[in-house]
Amino acid sequence: MRETSSPQYERPRFLRTAYTLVGLTLFAAYLISTFPYSNTLTKVLAPMGLAVSSTSQSASFPFGARLSGVRLTSTRNASGGLLIESPAVTIAPAFLSMLTMHPGVRVKAALYDGIVNVMLRSSGSGTAISYDLDSLDLARQHLWTIPGASVVGNLSGSGSLLLNDIAESGYGVLSAAGLTFTSALASSPIRLGEGHSKFKLEQGTLTIEQLTTTGGDLTLTAEGTIQLAPDPGDSELAIQFTLSTLPAAASNLAVLLAILPHPPGPLPYHLTGTVNAPRIS
Repeated sequence: MRETSSPQYERPRFLRTAYTLVGLTLFAAYLISTFPYSNTLTKVLAPMGLAVSSTSQSASFPFGARLSGVRLTSTRNASGGLLIESPAVTIAPAFLSMLTMHPGVRVKAALYDGIVNVMLRSSGSGTAISYDLDSLDLARQHLWTIPGASVVGNLSGSGSLLLNDIAESGYGVLSAAGLTFTSALASSPIRLGEGHSKFKLEQGTLTIEQLTTTGGDLTLTAEGTIQLAPDPGDSELAIQFTLSTLPAAASNLAVLLAILPHPPGPLPYHLTGTVNAPRIS
């Protein structure tokens, strides 16, 4: 007994245990870093008609992988329309989601000169998403465009969504800094300043609980609903909003204000129709 408990005996046993643990850790790291993350993301996003591809994959310490040249495309577009492109994405397993038998992934992406953190997992026939946005440059995005107009500013926010063919449920907040809108209806860019919004989703209806802008040439407040459709352009609008302008900006906004049904003030406007064919009354 004295011989087996001696330091000379304990040391090899400790080394064998340490080597075993290191070997298991390296093996697990290898499996995680070589996991087909692009295919897994595509499977998670498939209910929304989306696919993910990348040009290369390498290990990311301590667990996960780093993808380069990541592209998010629509599988419902015959030409495979590009929606989002990121030069660098770090992705790792979401271990807590595995315990609930709904494997998911955590994603950190460089996007539009900002950072996006997302956790995705399958949920029923859809995809559950938790997101956090930090300083995305709106001028660089291509998800939505307005003919003859453009917008600049930095977008941040957070929330949680359950998505299928359309957004089914969820909530979120968004804020924007340095908002500026350029339109052919204004002689110079329109400063909107700071923007804040709060929304929720329920059974495919997006409810804008609060939307305000402050500190700009034009102040906007809005609330209402958008009945989402599989084709975003067919989504139905039922939004009420008010506008007020600074006296110094009135001449710049003269053409824009002239097409409104009444001058800006406390009397609200009603935005109806669809995204592709809106009507203001």
